[in-house]
Formats: sequence, C-alpha cells, structure tokens
Amino acid sequence: MALSESESSLALLRYLEDGYMADSPLSLAELQSILPRTHAESFAWDVRNDEGLPLLHLAAMNEATPHAELFEVLSYLISCGADPNVEDDEGDTSLQAIFAFAEDIKDDDEDAAETRQIHLAVVRALVGTPTLKLQDQDLSSLVSWVRRHVFIDEDRQQVLRALTELAGAKEVDSLWASEELLAYLQRCAYDEKRGIEAAHVQKFLDRGARPSHRQNRATALLLVVLTPYSTLSELQEVFRLMLSVDPMSAGERDGFKLSPLSWASDYSNVAMQHGLKKPNPATLLALLPAVLKYSPPEADAGEACLKVSDSGRSLAAPSSASKVPADQLRLRFLEGDRVVCRVETPGGGCEWEEGVVIGTWYRESCWPMEYPGAAYEVRLDLGLLVFALVDDDRIIRREVGKRITPATVKSPPQDAMESLPTGSRFQKKQREGGKWELLDTKSGKARPCSPPDSGDEAGT
Repeated sequence: MALSESESSLALLRYLEDGYMADSPLSLAELQSILPRTHAESFAWDVRNDEGLPLLHLAAMNEATPHAELFEVLSYLISCGADPNVEDDEGDTSLQAIFAFAEDIKDDDEDAAETRQIHLAVVRALVGTPTLKLQDQDLSSLVSWVRRHVFIDEDRQQVLRALTELAGAKEVDSLWASEELLAYLQRCAYDEKRGIEAAHVQKFLDRGARPSHRQNRATALLLVVLTPYSTLSELQEVFRLMLSVDPMSAGERDGFKLSPLSWASDYSNVAMQHGLKKPNPATLLALLPAVLKYSPPEADAGEACLKVSDSGRSLAAPSSASKVPADQLRLRFLEGDRVVCRVETPGGGCEWEEGVVIGTWYRESCWPMEYPGAAYEVRLDLGLLVFALVDDDRIIRREVGKRITPATVKSPPQDAMESLPTGSRFQKKQREGGKWELLDTKSGKARPCSPPDSGDEAGT
C-alpha cells in the first residue's frame, strides 16, 4: 500500500533522523524505497525534527555514511526537490552546518582524513547544484574551507571549478589568491619563522588578493604585523603594496577590537609572544608612515602619537646612517613650539591634547640606524611624554591661537584648524600671592606650577 505524502515525509524524516542520531550509515537504496522519484513532485519537503533540522541537514550531517554513498544520497535528495538553500531553526544552511563541523576536526584525529572526505562529498553535492545561492560570506568561507581542509589538488580544483560556475571566475580567483596569501603569511610567522618578502606578496596581489581578507578575524595585513622577523626595507615595500590596493584595510579590527597599528605599536609584546628576546620595531616604523600616506582618515586606522619609552631620547638630528633624502627631513616645528597631538584614549579612541615640543629626532634603543628617527618628542600639558613618528597633520598640528615663530612653519588646513580647540586646555595663571598655577579650563581644577617661560602665554 502506497504511503500518503505526509506519511512519506514523516517516514523519510524518521529514517534520516535515526541515522544521524545513532551514527548509522544511510543507504541510497533505502532512501529510494521511501521516496521513489515518481512521488518527488508531490513530496512535502518542509518537515523538520524537534530540533528544527530539515531533511537535507540531517542527511548532510551524517558522518557515518561513506563519502561516495553520501554524495549519491544528497544528489538524489536535491534532484527530487530538496532545497539546498533551506535554513534550520538557527538560521544555518546545510552548507554552513558543515563548515561548523569542519572547525572541530583536529589533524591528529584518527579519522580526520575520512571525515574531511565526507565533508568534501557534501560540499560537492551542494555546490554542484545550480539553484544554490551563495552570499559573499558563504563564498569566502567555502574558499577558505577548501584551502584548509581539502589537500588533494584534483579535489580542490573540482570544487573551485564548481564555485566558478556559481559565482564567476574573477571573484573566486581573487578569494583563492587571498587564501594563498594568508597561507604564505602564516608559514612565515609560525612555521618557518622568517621575514616576509615583498616580491611574494606582490605576486598574490597581482592575482587579486585582498589585504583585508581574514581568517579567524585576523586580516592578511594584521598577519604581516604579527610576524616579528621581517626587515624594515621589506616591510616598507609590503605596506606600500598592500595599502595601495586596499587602503581601508588599515582600519580593520581583530577580535580584540585592535587595529594593525595598535599591534604594531606593541611590537615588544609581539616579539615576546614569539619567544624572541629582542623586539623588532620595523612593523611600527614602516606601517605608520604608510598609513598616513596611503590610507585616508576615514579608514580610522588609529594613527596617533605614542608614549616614549625609558630607552628613548631625542638627538636633535636624524641618524647619520639614514638613507632618507635631506629634503624629506625638514621639520615644521622647533623645540618650544606649542602643538596639539593626537593620542590614544582608553577604549580605543583618540583625542587631541596640547603640549610643547621638547626635542626632535627621537629614537629608541632598538630602532635600526637606517631609520632617521621620530620627528618630535612632545611634553603634553597633561604631563605625558609622547613622540610623533612622522611630521604629519594627522597626528601633530600647531596649537590654534598660539604665536607662530619660524616663517617657514606650515599651518594646518583651515578645516582642520576649525575642528581644533579654540585655546589651550591648560593655562598658567598667577595668583594674588605671586605664585603660579596650571588651570585645567575644562574641569576647573588647578595645581601649583613653575612660572611660564618667555615663549608661553600666561592667562590673565
């Protein structure tokens, strides 16, 4: 006696659910006995189990079925009308469910190779379906999965060809180049422990790789920063190449809400994480100038003046070993000039704070001699000592309303000046008894201070 539509649907649901829960393999012959192709058009595909899993999910997640048989089972279900785009109650498609399963595989698992073959069978069955709809994130996740879990080249090419049919060659080629760039950077940082070479990066970029492409929330640009083995000259070229093609990548944050510049400024910590005794400042010295040159302010890369270290000092002249042309080393400010500096604030933001230039060509003991040094050392009115690595309006500007001394000093653009405070937050005032105090005009607090220098303007 033939089963009704609802009875057939429930029978298939029980069969697929029992196989999934009991880790028992599925059989194409058994499936065809429950769902003859002649009944497929009137079949009720919208049934789910108590956990909200549709029929196709239950079949795709059955890791007890040999991969060849599972491919046939899924292909048959899809050909009969199962929708590869249907989502479970958590909002995941069967393809997305497989990606989640794949993340749990450990290379030293006894059955890791067979499990990967099973997942490959599922992906092949799904991506071979013309009706499959891939969102941008799905496509990116798929290409990433191919690189990290499909190790036989023939299998890789088969999946990539199917993806090309679905999404187009340009997009798939770009994603694959981005994945290969990530693989190269990971080898340099963690396997081979060697410096990144600009020539290799150039080849990936020429094929469409994106520096903002990420794995586990870390972009390719960030992986460069987290590799403490590279030379300054190579990194200067690497960052030029990357930010020229993808300038907004400088503002991408990782899982800790930190930008590549945040990690670059913490180069000592990065070196410690790699077990190195000597820090490598090349990432900071190369990245910040590149960000200021190639990335717009809208990237929100976190460019700022940084705290000086105990080993740092200002030398009043660039390093004699510097290869930077002299005309690129002219400075806008002199010692004693009042400036405002962009500095980091708790929570990852930035604010402008007033201060005075107390030195030029600051450098720290670990900085390579071929680097000329940081343009300025500044004592903020808050009492903090910071340095401006580059003489650029985006991190250091003349204080508005203060006397301009050298005629050669270039003022900030008018729109930038209008966005700055109208006067110094901290002002020196003389009390009735003749003593001087430093008044915080924002909070109203005052504390004793020394008399103003001849170049300062005291409050009245």
